[in-house]
Amino acid sequence: MALLEVKEIHKAFEGNEVLKGVNIIVDKGDVVSVLGPSGSGKTTLLRCINFLESADRGQFVFDGKTYDLSAVTKSEIAGIRKRTGFVFQNYNLFANKTAIQNVTLGLTSARKIPAKEAHEKAMGVLTKVGMAEFADYYPSQLSGGQQQRVAIARALATDPEIIYFDEPTSALDPQLTAEVLEVMRDLAKEGMTMIVVTHELSFAKEVSTHVVFMADGKVVEEGSAAEFFDNPKESRTKEFLRLTEK
Repeated sequence: MALLEVKEIHKAFEGNEVLKGVNIIVDKGDVVSVLGPSGSGKTTLLRCINFLESADRGQFVFDGKTYDLSAVTKSEIAGIRKRTGFVFQNYNLFANKTAIQNVTLGLTSARKIPAKEAHEKAMGVLTKVGMAEFADYYPSQLSGGQQQRVAIARALATDPEIIYFDEPTSALDPQLTAEVLEVMRDLAKEGMTMIVVTHELSFAKEVSTHVVFMADGKVVEEGSAAEFFDNPKESRTKEFLRLTEK
């Protein structure tokens, strides 16, 4: 049974339809890379399935339970979010809190975990992403790559069943990109279920169990990484790969 399934999701902004009936299935342990040109709806899809945006219609199936995206309640959203993690493009760390405070905040405030236990959990995940020695640093004292690793640690601290990544390296230079992708590779090896909106095609080819290519608010093509990159079927996919390989 799929861990997560999106059925016929639609979303429009001021009459402009951004998602036009998108369907995605994610099994436990999958790493699904969502690729596509700018404006194809990738980030909107991710924000809708984490309820940062309200979809106009569609169904969301999580761990066997079906939700109507146009009528999902606040309590249902809160329950789903407790089982998921989200890593933003621009880190979204609190500037006035240290790395470890950024990680523990969600544990102590949202989940009411005792401070000592939260601190131990936070140090564990900061160690996992190679950031333990920077636990008491503020975001302004960290590189972009280090901030993103703290953001990944924050997502991991809640023991999520799936993590959504919204172009996690797009704000980083190549060297910093490499350190973030290495953390994500390790997570994939450990079996973490992930949906990754990315423009890093080499990462998608290497790590993905499944690739989804979007354009104009629709899924144009999908398949295994080998099928997608080595034998694309749709002309739009072939053109995208040809342009991005230059």
